[in-house]
Amino acid sequence: MNDLVITAENIQEKDRGIIGSKAFSLHVAMMEGFKIPAYVCISTKAYERFLDSGSLKGRIMLELSRKDIKDMRWEEMWDTSLRIRNMFLKTPIPENLDQDIRENLAKFFNEIPVVVRSSAPGEDSAKTSFAGVHESYVNVRGMDSIIEHIRLVWASLWSDAALLYRNELGLDIKHSSMAVMVQELVAGEASGIVFSSNPGDKRQMMIEAVHGLNKGLVDGDVEPDRWIIDRDKGTIIEHVNPSGREKISGLSEIGTVLQTTPDKKFNTAPLNENEVYSLSKAALIIENRFGHPQDIEWTKKNGEIYILQSRPITTTFEKEKLWYMSLRRTMDNLKRLRKKIEDELLPEMIRDSKAMLTIEFRDMDDPGLAREINRRKELYEYWKKRYADELIPFAHGMRLFGQLYNDMLRPSNPYEFVDLLAGSGLLSIKRNDELNRLAEILRRDDSLMEKAINNSIEGDFMKEVGLFFETFGHSGIYKDEKELLKLIAELAASPEKRKVVKDTSDLQKRFISAFSEKDRAFAEEILDIGRLSYRLRDDDNIYLGRIEEQYLVSLKEAKRRIATRIQEYDIAEKIGEEEIVKALDDNTYVPIQKEEITTEISVDGERTRQLQGQPASEGLVTGIARVITKNEQLFSIKYGEILVCDAIDPNMTVVVPLASGIVERRGGMLIHGAIIAREYGIPCVTGIPNATKIIQNGDNVTVDGYLGIVTIRRN
Repeated sequence: MNDLVITAENIQEKDRGIIGSKAFSLHVAMMEGFKIPAYVCISTKAYERFLDSGSLKGRIMLELSRKDIKDMRWEEMWDTSLRIRNMFLKTPIPENLDQDIRENLAKFFNEIPVVVRSSAPGEDSAKTSFAGVHESYVNVRGMDSIIEHIRLVWASLWSDAALLYRNELGLDIKHSSMAVMVQELVAGEASGIVFSSNPGDKRQMMIEAVHGLNKGLVDGDVEPDRWIIDRDKGTIIEHVNPSGREKISGLSEIGTVLQTTPDKKFNTAPLNENEVYSLSKAALIIENRFGHPQDIEWTKKNGEIYILQSRPITTTFEKEKLWYMSLRRTMDNLKRLRKKIEDELLPEMIRDSKAMLTIEFRDMDDPGLAREINRRKELYEYWKKRYADELIPFAHGMRLFGQLYNDMLRPSNPYEFVDLLAGSGLLSIKRNDELNRLAEILRRDDSLMEKAINNSIEGDFMKEVGLFFETFGHSGIYKDEKELLKLIAELAASPEKRKVVKDTSDLQKRFISAFSEKDRAFAEEILDIGRLSYRLRDDDNIYLGRIEEQYLVSLKEAKRRIATRIQEYDIAEKIGEEEIVKALDDNTYVPIQKEEITTEISVDGERTRQLQGQPASEGLVTGIARVITKNEQLFSIKYGEILVCDAIDPNMTVVVPLASGIVERRGGMLIHGAIIAREYGIPCVTGIPNATKIIQNGDNVTVDGYLGIVTIRRN
């Protein structure tokens, strides 16, 4: 043994800094007499040797220098971590390091299945708990696979969740390190978690248990039995039964399998009362040894309890971390979420938006309109919450697919997987196709085109425009048929922008064939989930936008009435919702206008300036900048201009076919602007801080979608 690979028996206090808190805590539990699975720790020194090879450390620092972590959204963090993960996958482990690790592990784990766990220094300390942030892999078999999964755990130090968590805690991101535990897999008949102090009531303890392995409980795929215990008396206060019992027990080449428990176990709890009491006593002993309440993972095999890991319970950053971690979903969870979205959420959203379209404001008095505004606001807030809780997390489907694609194929371009997601039938693209069809009618008829420009067109064409509204709804971007007609005329006066259609059949075959014969159905399923989540990433915003627009329409009607009453139209445009409702309920009330708060950023007078962002859609183009800061400005864009904005939402994508390039303040490969840019083959750079303030209307701008660079030239 050496300082690269350290067994549980040889761990000493001085090793804590190089093996991490998780490995050291398990050693302490072993010294207290608890059963633990045999394990070996790959220290941070091995990680550092790997990082020093192939200029990996320098390349990681280059990625982190693109933009300050604190200014990144989660999409940008995922982009950054994806590129770094790909570096880890493609950088070979130095031969002498690989040999050292293999020789030492072979003494213990050459033939048996193992769990490969993270154990970063500071990962499970009294002040920070990284539960669920770094990767652990269950049922890893064979030395080659163990080595590969050690590399993946090293890479998880740079996951989007880990970057976010370290940044929020003020930890040193650039100098973080990672140790790895290789632990014998104990395939218990029951597993679970003990919170030695119940997060909801410190006088209590909580035990959660499931049949089979712990992975289903940790991932949130299996509902556990739950016991609440009085810490002082050691008595069971409550036992909460799950609605149904499933288990993670099937072990496959790709990890674990979720199964329904046999009939004889369906009505049987994973633990009996004596086992609950034994676990509660063990939890208190471990808590007293560490001096902090503990979150303890355990499993039961042949009637004996094994401690798998123990970490302090901490509430630091808990609310934000829990929301962020809710974005990370397993395949089983995504499948259930998909069914709920398709069968329940989207039909309900469509129903609610259509119902509001049938309401006529002219039949309402002012107090009635005030009530309708409040009702619509409540409905919009309701759907915003469901969007955040259930629709945004489904976006993890394309992230999960992208990660698996890169793990299996190791492409030189970490975003190659996006080609298999594009062309998924986005609602915004279908809408744009219909707009282009209407534009083509005008292109073929000069007389009709002239009438459209003069806004004097009638007859069958306007019936087609009306049908467009009926099919795709009001988005809030175009106010009425006249404004939409103006956009159609602008599209008709420009060359048609066609979607980029790539033949991805070979790419798909390569991905599917990378799996063994029996796992190819899984590969096809995750590709299908990835494509659907890619489409819904765009579509669900359009559905939500329709509900928001109907709320805004009610406010617009209220402002019109108030403006007519007080004969001050400027004030009417600048009053907030609360003042609007007051004025509707009391026709003598004069609303107070909102104070406009403006912030300015100095723009230097340099003739040439280069801005670094994230490459989001390949291509290189130069054009005149059209800076959009309000939706009303969208229709000012002319064919061939560079669209510069804070962020493109799916309701804004009607003007994208006019743009020759896109620059956004918001960043990420999977944001709406990037998605639509790739569909049309338009160069796009995202993640440019203060883009709409630094770039000015009329600037000559070059967008490099390969490198993520925007160059400004001013006269």
